[in-house]
Amino acid sequence: MNPSVNNVQKTRLTRTRVFYTLSAFLGVTAVIYLLFALRTLILPVLLGIIAAYICQPLLSILQRKGVPRWGSTLLLFGGFILIILMLVRYVVNLIPGEFEQLQLRLSVQQNINERYQHYMKLDENLENGNIVHDFFGPEIDPMMDTFNQWLYLADSDQERLVEWAKLTQPEQEKRILNLLESMKSMRLYTDPEVLLSDRIALLKNNIQQEEVDPGTEQESSLLLNILNILSLWLVMPVMFLFFLLDNGQIRRGFVSLIPNNYFEMALTVMENVDRAIGNYLRGTLIETLLMSITVWMFLMLIGFDFGIGMILAIISGIANAIPIFGMFIGMGLCVVYALILDDVNAILPFVTVENLIIWTVAVHLLAQAIDNAVYKPFVLGKAVALHPIVVFLGAIMGSIMFGFVGLLFAIPAIVILKEIINTLYRQLKAYFLIY
Repeated sequence: MNPSVNNVQKTRLTRTRVFYTLSAFLGVTAVIYLLFALRTLILPVLLGIIAAYICQPLLSILQRKGVPRWGSTLLLFGGFILIILMLVRYVVNLIPGEFEQLQLRLSVQQNINERYQHYMKLDENLENGNIVHDFFGPEIDPMMDTFNQWLYLADSDQERLVEWAKLTQPEQEKRILNLLESMKSMRLYTDPEVLLSDRIALLKNNIQQEEVDPGTEQESSLLLNILNILSLWLVMPVMFLFFLLDNGQIRRGFVSLIPNNYFEMALTVMENVDRAIGNYLRGTLIETLLMSITVWMFLMLIGFDFGIGMILAIISGIANAIPIFGMFIGMGLCVVYALILDDVNAILPFVTVENLIIWTVAVHLLAQAIDNAVYKPFVLGKAVALHPIVVFLGAIMGSIMFGFVGLLFAIPAIVILKEIINTLYRQLKAYFLIY
């Protein structure tokens, strides 16, 4: 071969390698930058894509039944929107009204203070606590005072609540008045000789109050925030519809960028990654459903409300997909609800208001034991065959980089990356590109 031709080929090969290396570097840099710049969009975009991915088998079934693709897509999209609207309506109906919220604040304040005094064995003078209070009281008492100051009703709210109570049943009015009297008679844990109301009045006198015009600025700011949130989450159904309408164009676009020498290897990588994502999502969805049902059944046994228990169980099931920390999210929310309950009508006779927190923790630990012993081995199988230290570090790094979204999707990203690396390694060895 002519040496000059050989040099030209080497030059072209070098230029090609430099071009692809620089393109890959710039592409990765651009993706990382966009992920940080648009990180608020990551969660709705990913949820829309995941929902579309899960619905792909349903789309295929409808098409095999003779329904055209556009008709199948419209049916699934309509069902997706209907489910979202039903969930939003259900949650909105659980939100109490204005006066119910004021009463709830008083009830929560009284219940938590009663529980705290009961567990710390404090007497009527907020003194002579147990050994737990001796160790942790100096740190917890200021937090309790801050919590009580935050829940304390302003004078105008107290007057409005009293007027509203007069329109209710006599028993309800009596309860509200008792809650108000209990709030007014609260004392500071850090200084039991001082009333909470006196401390709040003193703080008001010491703080220079700024005149705020209750005009349209706050209203417009609130409206603007609501519109921003709505516009942000409108991305989710759009992404859901877009990926349902996609008929392989995205995959063909990626494949067209791959040189012919690596075509078969790239297809193998994409098929393995697709299978890994499918196994993980389907397994996680089934595990989440089973965990939600399990937690909900346990919460019903210990006396949680049907509707609230269902919401908390669903949150616990979804949070369970988060490694290491997910269990504590669901457990923490349920413990908070157990703290504010006035009464409990548990199926199990030995569960009372005083020990409800203990049983709440116990049922979550039992649900986790069932998940680790039954659900994960039989449902997920080897879809997430990762070393525990990899799971832990991945979750930490994901939360540092992208917050809650990174914590939620760190393990799926590691599963995908692991499958890509393993498949590439096997394919490169099979084609004798590496030894």
